[in-house]
Amino acid sequence: MPAAGQAADSEEQPQQAGLMWNRTGLPAVFPLQVKSPKGADYFLTLQDHGSGEDALAAYIEGGAFFKVLVPPGRFVLRFASGTKWQGEEALFGAGTQYFEMPEPLEFAVRGLGGKAGHIVTLRQPRPGRSWLAGLKEQSICQTARLKVPDPALLDPQPGRRLFELGLEAQEKAQLRIRQQETGRLRQRDLERTGEASSLHARSVPEPPVPYQALKTQEMVEPLPRQSFRSYRVRSRFCG
Repeated sequence: MPAAGQAADSEEQPQQAGLMWNRTGLPAVFPLQVKSPKGADYFLTLQDHGSGEDALAAYIEGGAFFKVLVPPGRFVLRFASGTKWQGEEALFGAGTQYFEMPEPLEFAVRGLGGKAGHIVTLRQPRPGRSWLAGLKEQSICQTARLKVPDPALLDPQPGRRLFELGLEAQEKAQLRIRQQETGRLRQRDLERTGEASSLHARSVPEPPVPYQALKTQEMVEPLPRQSFRSYRVRSRFCG
C-alpha cells in the first residue's frame, strides 16, 4: 500500500496550457502566437539573446490555439516536445525532442503605438528530418481618441438661454430706479411733516416701462471650458 501511494504522488499533474512564468520583471504586452501539430505537447522557453538567461516559459497543447504576451526584447525560442509531461526538470522524459528557432525574434514597439510580435508555425518532421517552422510578423496597433466628457456633467443647465439688455433699455431701467428712490425719499420727508395726504393728491405715478418695450439681444451661454481630458485607447491586430 505505501508503495502504491508513493507512485501516485510521483506522477505529475496535467500541465495547463498558457504562460508558466515571466522572470524579466517587465510587462508582457507583445503578441506571440504558436501554431503546432496534434499528437504532442510543447514546452516553450524564451531565452534572452544578450544574457542567455531564460526569460519566459509557456506550455502549449498540440493542435490547439495558443497565444501569449511576452515582454520586450530579443529572444531565442526553444522548444521541447513530447507526449507525457513530467515536470520542468524531466520535461517529457527520455523521448523529449528539442529544437529552437535559428534566429532571435525581436519584440518591440514599431512606429506610433504599434507592438511588433510574431506568428510561429511548427511542422512535424518526417522520419529522419528536422523540424520546420514558418515565421510571420504580427502587430498590435493602438489608436487613441480624445474622449470628450458629457457636457451635462460639466454644466448644470447646458444650452441655457441668456438675454442681455441693450444700452437703451439699461438706461431706462436705471432712470426708473432713481425716480422710485427719489419718490420714496420725498414721501418719507412729507410723512414726517404731516403732509402725506397732500403728497398723495399731487403725485401721479408714472407708467412703468413695459417689459415688451425693452430692447434685448438673445444669445446662448457658452459651455465652460473643460478642465480635464481623457483618452479612449483601442487595440487591434494590424499585421
